[in-house]
Amino acid sequence: MRRLLFTGFILWGLQSFVFADDLHLRISLKGSYTTSTRFIYNVDRPMLFDQERIISSNLGYGADVSWKIMWERFYLGVSYEAIQGKEDSYLYSSDTDVRIPTTEGFDLKLIELTGYYIVPISSEDIQFYMGGGFGLYDGNRNSSIAGIKPATVESSNNIGIHVLTGIVYSITNSIGLRGEIKFRDPHFDVTEKYERAFVDHAGFRIYLNQNPTKTRVNLYGINYMVGIVYQI
Repeated sequence: MRRLLFTGFILWGLQSFVFADDLHLRISLKGSYTTSTRFIYNVDRPMLFDQERIISSNLGYGADVSWKIMWERFYLGVSYEAIQGKEDSYLYSSDTDVRIPTTEGFDLKLIELTGYYIVPISSEDIQFYMGGGFGLYDGNRNSSIAGIKPATVESSNNIGIHVLTGIVYSITNSIGLRGEIKFRDPHFDVTEKYERAFVDHAGFRIYLNQNPTKTRVNLYGINYMVGIVYQI
């Protein structure tokens, strides 16, 4: 149902794009940085729900297209973004007195539909805007213990909303620079299970949890974006 609803809005936007008399099309290539991603472990077991980890290095890239619709100051846009985060660390085993290397990370694909309003204080060279919309989020968790990765049993996608504000500076009539701050709260749940019972590391045998565990990956930080714009 969520995918059908999102597809319906995309088709509505494309219909407006096709039949508009004066598109004022904008195509952007962008890079992004999200300040914080939270990994919440054992979300299906309330007694252990407070276990979590924060990753602050979350880099992304993407593109979007927007076009004028309805009236002079309103644009509708569709964007795609891919975000990745990864952090290496160690677990200390008191039984073996060794450090066990671990990896925690994710990759997330986002498709968002956004309405943009050009603020009246804007000029021909500098345009301030604000906006909001919703998106479809589909992600994977990338984790390992001593180089062994668990198998994914189940993964869910999610739909969420976002709000944003930004600025476009026109260098020429066709080329501009763009900066944007976006607030959103995308998350997805992943259930995983180790298919191996143990792994040998540094001469010791480390036993792996054989029970399925559910982890929530939540990009709750602020999203900063910079990019280049081609304007038609």
